[in-house]
Amino acid sequence: MNAYSLILSLLFCISFHEVLFSEKNKRETELLTPITSIGNIESGKQNFNLLVLGGGYSPSGNEVSLESNVKYLHRMQQEIGLGKFKLKTLFADGMEKTRDIQYRDPNFTVPESNLILAEIFGSTRGIFNQYRNNFVNADGPSSVKELDGWIKEVNSTAESAYNLIYFTGHGGKGEKKSPLNTSTYLWNNQKVKVSDFTHKLDSLPLSHSIILVMVQCYSGGFANYIFREGDSKKGLHPQIRAGFFATVHDRVAAGCTPDIREENYQEYSTHFWEALCGESRIGKKITKPDFNGDGYTSLSEAHAYVIINANTIDLPIKTSDLFLRRFSSFEPPKEANQLVSLIDQKREIESESDSNLSDRKVPQQDWIFRTDPISEILILASPESKATIKALAKRLSFQDQSLFEKAENKIEELKKRREELAKSKKKKDEQKKNLKNKIKSRLLKEWPELANTQHPIADRLKQPAKPSRLLTVANQNNEWKDLKMRKEEILKIESQRFKLEKIQVLAMRLKYEIENVILKIALPKINSPDIIERFSRIEKLERTILRQAKG
Repeated sequence: MNAYSLILSLLFCISFHEVLFSEKNKRETELLTPITSIGNIESGKQNFNLLVLGGGYSPSGNEVSLESNVKYLHRMQQEIGLGKFKLKTLFADGMEKTRDIQYRDPNFTVPESNLILAEIFGSTRGIFNQYRNNFVNADGPSSVKELDGWIKEVNSTAESAYNLIYFTGHGGKGEKKSPLNTSTYLWNNQKVKVSDFTHKLDSLPLSHSIILVMVQCYSGGFANYIFREGDSKKGLHPQIRAGFFATVHDRVAAGCTPDIREENYQEYSTHFWEALCGESRIGKKITKPDFNGDGYTSLSEAHAYVIINANTIDLPIKTSDLFLRRFSSFEPPKEANQLVSLIDQKREIESESDSNLSDRKVPQQDWIFRTDPISEILILASPESKATIKALAKRLSFQDQSLFEKAENKIEELKKRREELAKSKKKKDEQKKNLKNKIKSRLLKEWPELANTQHPIADRLKQPAKPSRLLTVANQNNEWKDLKMRKEEILKIESQRFKLEKIQVLAMRLKYEIENVILKIALPKINSPDIIERFSRIEKLERTILRQAKG
């Protein structure tokens, strides 16, 4: 190819990219439109459906915090911007008059004799818990049958619909061969995998939009529902789907607790809904996030608010993050370096001429890398990403330009500290085990009947007595007292490890968000127009605005 032909080809490519970026800017303007305008609710041309799905798999896994999550959403539905959505709630055992909620009252006590027998011969797990019927006023149980019924109902309501599904419950890991195919658990231990869930939603018309908000352990696996059968190897699903998830596919999530004190609740949706309505679940007013200054709080801004403010072990993700990791790259393709350089130089010249950008310095590199100075990366970041990166850096007291390396080093440093604590815990566990075996041997020597803790003699030993013969035998040589001390020491070590993990996760969130920016910058440089267009449409759905104006 001669020089003249090469120049023409390069100019064509630059012009083509310019058209793409022009269309991108046009779409970003459209993203600011509130959903009340997008959906045209008044004309009745589009239906708005909200499914609240959750609770535990059984009473022993149906913590009161899950009930509280649902009640909070019900109470704040109007303020969140979901007032015009047709609500259906499927929770635990539904309307059955059985005790399906597990709770723990700090004033509830367990006799010492019960604790001894449970610790030595069984387990103390759940011994402080109590049960009652749920107060959700659900439309039905959380079951596969009811889920299928809702999908069928939504499918018949309108050709065009906007469907929001909120799941607050428990989740399970994917299998070794398919780790991304994680699960949710419905009532009576019913299990729904990503692949199953995706297949169920396939019956909805392609004209329907779907957004998920899922807060269970391993919830990030469900971000794959943007692919056919929930499998990225099978290509993108033709329906536009988006979602927000408490954590990635291979990590547990915070939030499930039988503790009745709501001020102690820390989980993804607590912060997500408060960002949208301006009020926490305990009635505290908060300033709603508005990172782009448009006067609204979008779903993606609420997600960023969670990442910034949640004091948990969660690593929240959204569907566009997963998309970027599937279709973008941290490293440039070798054959594209020269073209990328020319395109970047053209953008640099145009940016310099814009009065609004005159104080910015556009990076000179052919490719933006994670290890580049953060000031250069932030120039090309979205408002949400800028706010997230700056806030997390501040929380971590990082002040220099090498934020990515700082985050990586912090993650590794805290990992080592947590491993040291784990070694200390292991020693305490061994000491506790030895004490337990000594006490057990002594109790069986005194009462051989305790080989079966259902023997009537066990009931007599639980009766109040002063002094208690059971306690006297168990505490010989202060061994029962020492065992309880070991348990307290183990809890303190676990608490230390937990605090370190929450700091570690802040660094992980920072690293992850920097990677998001890098991958988003690279996406249009290495992909076809249809991939770029699909990413834009997913982002548009993620930036949905549920109410007319910021309160």
